[in-house]
Amino acid sequence: MIRTIIVFIAVGVLTFIAGLSSIIVGIFNPYSRLIYYIGQFWTRGILGSAGVKLDIFGIGNFDRNSTYVFAGNHQSHFDVPIVFSILPMTVRFFTKKELFRIPLFGAAISAVGMIKIDRSNHEEAVRTMNQAVETIRKNKVSVVIFPEGTRSHDGKIQPFKKGGFIVAIKGGVPIIPVSISGSHKILKKHTLRVQPGRVKVVFGNPIETEGLTYRNRDGLIQQVKDEIVSNLDSDYFQD
Repeated sequence: MIRTIIVFIAVGVLTFIAGLSSIIVGIFNPYSRLIYYIGQFWTRGILGSAGVKLDIFGIGNFDRNSTYVFAGNHQSHFDVPIVFSILPMTVRFFTKKELFRIPLFGAAISAVGMIKIDRSNHEEAVRTMNQAVETIRKNKVSVVIFPEGTRSHDGKIQPFKKGGFIVAIKGGVPIIPVSISGSHKILKKHTLRVQPGRVKVVFGNPIETEGLTYRNRDGLIQQVKDEIVSNLDSDYFQD
C-alpha cells in the first residue's frame, strides 16, 4: 500500500512539472528535442517510483535516425512510460480523446503533438490517420501504437485494430513489433495496487511496408501480431 501511495504522489508531482514544461516548450516548438528530455524525466521518474526495472532486447534492430511505427501489445497503464523511456528518438503516441480532457495533462499532450484518436467517429478517425502520416513525413518523428486499443487484463493478445497499420502503409515506414511481457502485473486492470518487478521488452526486426496498399493491411496485421506473440514471455515478471 505504501508503494502505491508513493507512486500516485510521484505521478502527480512529475506530471505537473513535465506537463507545465511541455506546454511552455510546445508553444515554441512541439517537436523540440527538449520534449524528448522532458518525456524521459517523466517516464523514468514514474517507473523508478513504482520499482519497475526493464530487461530490454533488440534495441539494435532499428536506426534511431530513421522513422518507424512501433506496434506493441497493451497490458498496463505502464506500457506508455515503459516504451517512451526506452526509445532513443522523438516519438508520438496515438492517444485516446478522453485523455485530452484531463486538466494540465491534456493540455500538455496537445501542446507536444500527441495524436488524438476518436474511434466512435469514422470521419475523425480517417482525419487522425492522415494527421499521423503528415506528422511522420513533415516532422520526421516515429509513432507508437497499441493496436489492441485497450489493456489486456491477463496479458493475452486481443484483436488488433487497423488504423495504425494503415498509417504505416500510407507513410511507407517500417513497423517495429514490440513485445511487452509482465507489465500487467505491475498494475492489474481494475485495481490500484502497484507491484514492483522486472518487465521484459523485445523489439523485433523492422517489417517493411514500402509498396504495400490498403489491400495488404490484413496480412501486415497478422505478420506483426505473429512477431509480437513469438517474443512474448507469459511467465515473465520478477519481484
